[in-house]
Amino acid sequence: MRLVFKDLKQGIVRVVPETTDDLWVLYTIIQPGDYVKARTFREVHFGERGSGRSSRIPMVLKIRVESTEFQPFTTRLRIRGVVVEGPEKYGVLGKYHTISLDVGTEVEITKPQGWPRALLKRIEEASKGPSALIVAIDYDDYAIAIVRGQGLKVVAEGSLHLPGKDDPRREERLHEALVNITKIVEDILSRERPLIIVVTGPGSVKDKLIDLMKERLHNLPKIVRDNASMGGVAGVYEEVRRGILRDALREAASIYAEEFIERFEKLLAKEPGKVAYTIDEVLRAAEAGAVEELLILDELIRHPDPAIREKVDKLLKSADNTRAEIHFVSTEVPAGLKVKALGGVIAILRYSIT
Repeated sequence: MRLVFKDLKQGIVRVVPETTDDLWVLYTIIQPGDYVKARTFREVHFGERGSGRSSRIPMVLKIRVESTEFQPFTTRLRIRGVVVEGPEKYGVLGKYHTISLDVGTEVEITKPQGWPRALLKRIEEASKGPSALIVAIDYDDYAIAIVRGQGLKVVAEGSLHLPGKDDPRREERLHEALVNITKIVEDILSRERPLIIVVTGPGSVKDKLIDLMKERLHNLPKIVRDNASMGGVAGVYEEVRRGILRDALREAASIYAEEFIERFEKLLAKEPGKVAYTIDEVLRAAEAGAVEELLILDELIRHPDPAIREKVDKLLKSADNTRAEIHFVSTEVPAGLKVKALGGVIAILRYSIT
């Protein structure tokens, strides 16, 4: 979750959900009586009394929330309410509208009575991770930045100070510069522990840096190689604009899911009473307050069977009410297929309930 803006005196928080986990957090936070503002589409009819042609018009609307739900067959969060702010020429004020939030959609949430500390904490916690490290480098400059949900922070930058292309010392100086950058990366990794590294820039210098990092550093997170037109801070921001970072953070979440499954499988073999799987078993554990952490297929919250959606919703709310950590995984990654084989949801318990 990227936290864009907050004004607690006005009760306003503006965020961008970046994963299905983030959409679930918003589902638990947005309540009837809140105000939600986002860019959306609305069918507008032209002509008298709705006759004639109609068109879906993009517009920014603010609604007073009456209900929320996950849309079947998608991972969109649907928020329904009465329009209180919008373009006057389309006559939308006072009419019902549904805003569909998807990953990457900026949304403004206003709580007229103020933000309860617990709900604000959920937003802030969701904005902290997972993290990615970006290294943008060319033959002139480099910059290293940590990116989390709440934004980007450049933690190191500098010049390679290389001699001219015809200077015989150029390759030696380049190697020295890359060794120095590798040491900086090593120090940052020990402090920040990002789940993924994106190395970007023009030409082959980024490839040389990746090779050196793999040679000299141990226990490296996954490295993603990409092309940017320049290095340095400008290259970092170019990489963020390109959108690959969002994919990298999604992949980082997939890595987390694999680690969760590994912990689950070890407990299943040694302490089977400390785990639960399948919707019914995890629901029973959640209602007992025993779930510490769970991993669930995102497709279950949009299952075509309303009875299953209702049961999953009950499970997640029970787990959330007892402060369990909730994470989602897609069947598009191997970890998701493993969870699907175990009934769609797995959980690590605080204590055995058998």
